[in-house]
Amino acid sequence: MAVYDSINEAYDLVYTDVHKKVPFVVDILRKYQAQEILELGCGSGLFTIPLKQQGLSIEGLEISPEMIKVTQKKEPELKLHQGDMRSYHLQKTFDAILILSSTLVLLQNHEEINQCLQRSYEQLKPGGLFFLELPNHPVEIRNSDSTQEVHSNEDHSIIVVIQSLKAEKYWREYWFVFRKTGAGFQKDEITCDEFLYSPNLLVEALQKTGFEIKETYGDLFGNPFDENSSWRRVLICQKI
Repeated sequence: MAVYDSINEAYDLVYTDVHKKVPFVVDILRKYQAQEILELGCGSGLFTIPLKQQGLSIEGLEISPEMIKVTQKKEPELKLHQGDMRSYHLQKTFDAILILSSTLVLLQNHEEINQCLQRSYEQLKPGGLFFLELPNHPVEIRNSDSTQEVHSNEDHSIIVVIQSLKAEKYWREYWFVFRKTGAGFQKDEITCDEFLYSPNLLVEALQKTGFEIKETYGDLFGNPFDENSSWRRVLICQKI
């Protein structure tokens, strides 16, 4: 799960449009009157920090100690927990739990996803909100299989190259991170696998766990979901 440990400071270079998505997340949380919020797999705080800056009471859970260090450096007052979303136990319950940025499908199979759903159900207050943002893999694969993208900071001292391709059970990304040193560039490489989940099995698992899907969107801008064209699948669920 802690696949991003070696590229922690490069992570923010790839996901540069999060600030545009935060208003929709805030609107949903306020619509459902969520007061105490937890984000699972909060990474480098890309969502957690701006949500806190919007005045929301939010905490983060992250398995990677390196990512936690990055987030704490950016926002020392943010409360963070180190833990695994499949088995975490916190001493309080929440009005809302968020799993954004495809984090849920970094789990390896539906059994692990179901473990996360069950733990989250138990950590939510009655009527609590469960907010999922997932890839719509068929559309993503159709449009970006065997492609490459490049990101860098302003002085090009860190360059990130990502190559994507479909494997048997996974949507696989190869991350190559080049950091400038006195003699050239140091290279780090990781492989990130997104589980090619079944939407039908996910919906069944949510319902079996005790969630009701209240709303579905095609992205974090609030656009309608279309199975054949939406790159994302956003499920707004409620504990019943």
